[in-house]
This record gives sequence, C-alpha cells and structure tokens, in this order.
Amino acid sequence: MAPLGKPVEFDTHDGYFVSNQFEAKAATSFVVIKDQAAFDKVFGVGMVMGDKHHRLPAGTFDKKIVVSAIHRGKAMVTYQVDSVATEGNVLVVSYTTVVTPEKSAEYSCPLIVSVAKGNYQAARFMENGKQVKRVEMAVSPTAAAGDDKPKPAN
Repeated sequence: MAPLGKPVEFDTHDGYFVSNQFEAKAATSFVVIKDQAAFDKVFGVGMVMGDKHHRLPAGTFDKKIVVSAIHRGKAMVTYQVDSVATEGNVLVVSYTTVVTPEKSAEYSCPLIVSVAKGNYQAARFMENGKQVKRVEMAVSPTAAAGDDKPKPAN
C-alpha cells in the first residue's frame, strides 16, 4: 500500500511483553509514548536464550517517540507495517495484521514502532486499510521534552 502522505522513516521493535497492569481488560490499546519511564509502564523485556530481538537502543527517547497498537485475546496477532507517513501534523501508521485464533491461550500482541520526534498533533492507526484509532497528542513544552505519560486511547 502506498503511503498516505509524506513518508517517515521508522523502525519496528520486538522482544517485549505488555504489562498486565496496562489496560488489561481492553481488547485493543493504542498508545503514543514519549519517554522511557512511560514505555517501561507499558512494556517489559522478554528475555530468552539466544535472544536476537530488535529492541529500542539506549537513549531512543532523546530523538524518537514510540507508537504502539496492542491486541489482546484468544488469538496470536502478527503485524506488517505497510507505511508510516505524515498528513500535515498527523502521523499515519498503516499496517496489516494476521490473526491466528487459539482455543485456550490468551495473548497480548504489540506492534511497536519508533519514529523521529516531530510536531505531531495526532497519530492515526490504519489497520488492514481502515482507520481503527486516532490518538491526540498534546503539543506542549513538557510533551516536546518527552516528559509526559503514555497516551492510551480505547
């Protein structure tokens, strides 16, 4: 799928689990995270032997923000980012999901995308070609410095 606006460089990250304290009852969550402390309230590191996951490098939040979609329930959800772009001051994250139902196991499956900080007023999540969420972002000296909390939106 072609980007909806001006393309934005992005990176995807994995090797994290979703905290069971973060919106545990929600089927889906969409967040914009601007600092490490806020990220750590939503995600933890899942370590395994021979670990080759692509995690956020130290100091990421000095120059970047993270946008994340999280699906929970009796299905494994995998993501493929199609594009990240800006439309004016709106960051648009377009991705495709593949859902594999499970009979008994419950999962929390995150999409974690980092992009350079910008003067974004909102983030739009486009899933399988349809807008599923728009998260407003406060543009303030605190937000610009990356000192605010995750912005959950359900």
